Amino acid sequence: MKKLTLTFGCALAVAGAAFAQGTVQWSSTIVPTFITFQTNSTAYSPLFGGGTTGSGAVGAVTATAGAFDYALLYTSTGQNSAQQPVPTSLAALATWAATGLTAVNSSTAGRVLTSGSTGPAVTVPWGGQVDGVNSPIPVTNSIVLVGWSTDLGTSWSVVSAALNSPTTLATDSALGQLFIGFSTLTGYMNPNPNTVSPGATIVGNTANAGGTPLGLSVNSTLFLIPVPEPATMALAGLGGLSLLLFRRQRK
Repeated sequence: MKKLTLTFGCALAVAGAAFAQGTVQWSSTIVPTFITFQTNSTAYSPLFGGGTTGSGAVGAVTATAGAFDYALLYTSTGQNSAQQPVPTSLAALATWAATGLTAVNSSTAGRVLTSGSTGPAVTVPWGGQVDGVNSPIPVTNSIVLVGWSTDLGTSWSVVSAALNSPTTLATDSALGQLFIGFSTLTGYMNPNPNTVSPGATIVGNTANAGGTPLGLSVNSTLFLIPVPEPATMALAGLGGLSLLLFRRQRK
């Protein structure tokens, strides 16, 4: 019975840590000294096999306020043990989830980010839980800032689904070129407990009590998203239909 009780208690503790919340500082204006974004209209995104550098029209469309949306993502991969790199494939990106913190580009040279979340303290879905004696339970996860063309959608759930749907990308591209990119570096942060305000500082250029914040990602690049030609999509559809008919005939 004691073993059962202990096991159950440990399970609850693990579950509590997994779903714990914490607080971070998310300023109304993200200081451009630390993070800015530019576009590159000649290089495809690494998510689709492109490179990480290029010489396109930098800042081509970011001068229009609200043309791009941003979201802070986090991953529990390497939690408390290893800071994760910026995702460079759709498979790697699938391990990252939205924190609920958002931003949009401003009209100031198109590169300064304006927070879409209220501050100064906001809640994130990891870390910072307080146990029975009010001691913080540290949970450190990697974080990254992702930006994309608003034509893809205004929420990360919509955008992440679109990235895996050639049909949706083809539809969205009718509105213009599509871009996506990440802050040059990731952060590795442990939020303050959700009873503490204003929260851990997640944007800066030096380490703090919460860990390594996002910073020194000036001129991070949003790369092009390749869009399949309609003819290519039609051929892919016919190929899938042919395989289905072939399997039915064999049965």
